Parts: sequence; C-alpha cells; structure tokens
Amino acid sequence: MTPLEAAKTFMSALTEKAPEKAASVCADDVVIELPGGENELHGKDGARQLMRMAPPFVRIVRDEEVRGNVIRLKGLTRAPGKFANYTTWTFETDGSLITRVTFEWRPAN
Repeated sequence: MTPLEAAKTFMSALTEKAPEKAASVCADDVVIELPGGENELHGKDGARQLMRMAPPFVRIVRDEEVRGNVIRLKGLTRAPGKFANYTTWTFETDGSLITRVTFEWRPAN
C-alpha cells in the first residue's frame, strides 16, 4: 500500500466509523496528535479510539500533497448548520503504514 492509499483508507475509516479499518493501515506504535498538541493517542488502539470518539462531521478532501512518505490532505470539515473548518491532515508513514497523524483546524466561517 502506498502512503497516499494508507492516508485515504484512514480518512475513509473515519467517515465510516470503522475502527478496524483505521488500525489496519497504522503501525503498531502510531501516534495521533489531537488538535492543540496536548493530547495524543497511541498505537492501533489509539486509532480505534479516534474512530469511536470522532463526531459525525462531513469531511471533504480537496487537495492532496505527497512528499515521499508524508501525505497532506487538505479540505473542509463541517457540522452542517453549526460550523465549518478548513482542515489539514498530515500523515507520516514508514512507506506503507501510518506512523504519525496530526490535524489542524482553521475556522471557515
């Protein structure tokens, strides 16, 4: 699996609320940094936890950037009728599995 395929699979798992699908593309020691940088989830169990705790937002990826083993997916995260954020997801990989995930939000409205 390419780094881009792994990142897209992770995002698909987030939309589908599919914990096992997300864990399948993560390294055993993956680190997921939550916005603000103070909280992290660790390992495949951390990936599963993110899938379970993520609100049912609409996530639209509009731009993909591939730089070797680092993938950036940029787009919009929306809670319809409530708010919209521009979101940048960054996935670091070892070439096939995700080793680190970070994401940032900027208000869109």
